[in-house]
Parts: sequence; C-alpha cells; structure tokens
Amino acid sequence: MTAPEPQSNAQKDAPHVATVLKLASAMQRYAVIVTAVVVVIALVAAFVLRGGAGVVGALAGAVIAGGLGWLGTWVMARTARATPAGVMIGAMTAFGLKILFMLVFLLLFQGTTLFDGRSFAFTILAVTVAWIVGEVVGFVRTRIPAVDL
Repeated sequence: MTAPEPQSNAQKDAPHVATVLKLASAMQRYAVIVTAVVVVIALVAAFVLRGGAGVVGALAGAVIAGGLGWLGTWVMARTARATPAGVMIGAMTAFGLKILFMLVFLLLFQGTTLFDGRSFAFTILAVTVAWIVGEVVGFVRTRIPAVDL
C-alpha cells in the first residue's frame, strides 16, 4: 500500500480562492499604475497652484488615499481562503476602517497649517477615484465571470 501524495495548497483550496487571489492581484496592479500617474499630476498641480505647502498637502493626501486603497486589495487577498461570505466581511470591515481612519485624521488635522488643505482634499479625491478606476480595469481585464454556476 502506498502513502497518499500530499496535496498542494491549490488542490486543497475551495474553487473561489484562485479567483479571488487572481482578482486581488490584477486589481492592485492596475490600481497602482493608474494611481501613480494621478499622484504625479497632483503633485505638479499642487506645486504650481499652491507652492510648497500644496506639495506637502498633496503628498499627505496621496499617501493616505493610496495606503487606504491598497488596504482593500490586501484584505481581499488575505481573506481569499475564507468562505465567500468571509471575503465580503473582510472587505466591508476594511471599508469601515478606511472611513474611520479618515474621519479621525480629518478631525485631528482640522485647521492645520502643516499643509495646504485644498491640495490635500483634491489629491485624496483624485487618488481615491484613480484607485477605484484601476481596480475596475483590473477586474474587467481578468475576464473572470462575476457569477460562476
């Protein structure tokens, strides 16, 4: 009698795991590319329109929005081996934490003179939109059916 061959992680995983991991990777890759372009544009615009304080505000906004965007796809990849409901719970928890972090940050730095508030706000908005667009492009380009029967 022969011993059974050990199964690799791919053989043990539920069918949705490979899909979620592939989507998370593609979404994050495209989001980073689109976001990098928008960050460069935001930094240049902030410098031209608002000077040094604008650059600091745009940089702070880019780091925060980019980091919070990255958190979503990171959680998606880390919860991939959970049930599909577990992946959704992880995504919703990450979303709630993003909003909570942003609320606390904005309350703490309300009226600050460390950086330009307008550059900060417009950069956060632009980077968030860029990240979402990148995620959508990555999702669509993977060509994985949203409903698997």
